[in-house]
Amino acid sequence: MSTISTTFNKLTSSLSKNDHILILTLLQNDEEYLDHYFQLIDASSYPNQYISIGLLVSDSTDNTLNILQEKVHSLQNRWRNRFYEIDVYQKDFELDKKKDEATALTSKRATLAKAKNFLLTAALREHHSWVAWVDVKLFSYPSTIYDDLKAVNVDVIVPNCLQKREKDDEFWAFDRNNWQESEMSLQRQQHIPEEDLLMEDYNEYAIGRHLLVDMPTHGNIETKVPLDGIGGTFTLVKANVHREGAIFPPFVYQHNMDTEGFAKMVKSMGYSVYGVPSYIIYHY
Repeated sequence: MSTISTTFNKLTSSLSKNDHILILTLLQNDEEYLDHYFQLIDASSYPNQYISIGLLVSDSTDNTLNILQEKVHSLQNRWRNRFYEIDVYQKDFELDKKKDEATALTSKRATLAKAKNFLLTAALREHHSWVAWVDVKLFSYPSTIYDDLKAVNVDVIVPNCLQKREKDDEFWAFDRNNWQESEMSLQRQQHIPEEDLLMEDYNEYAIGRHLLVDMPTHGNIETKVPLDGIGGTFTLVKANVHREGAIFPPFVYQHNMDTEGFAKMVKSMGYSVYGVPSYIIYHY
């Protein structure tokens, strides 16, 4: 299911309330999260008329695709607050294909990177000023998140993603892929083969980087910190960063791939990558 826009907007690098945002999300057996996913987007303070959504359904065995198509039809046929456009794509990437245990994690991350790149290529239009990569399983985030993160005005920015617990005052760290290199991690990388993959959210790959989830959260939106790796729960990217070649590498790039590899590539291209420790969102 796909819609074709006939509207053309001149590209601009200035911050504007009228900037078009493209929200991109991968889906796999996520039928139970779809209603809440759209509720969060619909409740945001950013005008729906300037929001496009691109969704890729892959390797689903449940009713995700059919439910999604019905949901999109309902949203886009209401008489007000329609989104600028919603595109739904379907392509299987064999995400669940069984592989040798030694290479299973690497293969999965490579496949996820390929899926993201496919969705980006299919959905990105000339009128999009920003691309937001949003996890379908997010539990909550501020309704002003798009304006808040845009206002920081950096090339790539991520909030701090925690996991909400049953008690209101309890939470766990969730997105451990948002990190800074440390002296220890940089030193270790000097003595390992170029093709070795390092992923800080898995103990056997961890090398002591500084995680965003471990940083003080009492600051404000202006208290941003430079990052060297990012995760995939919520990422806001200036669209020109993608247009000029930044992808999610499905291969090892500077000992990383997928989202962390994307951050490394972005920095190699001379762009900035930041996180905001105090800006909290929650995952299921």
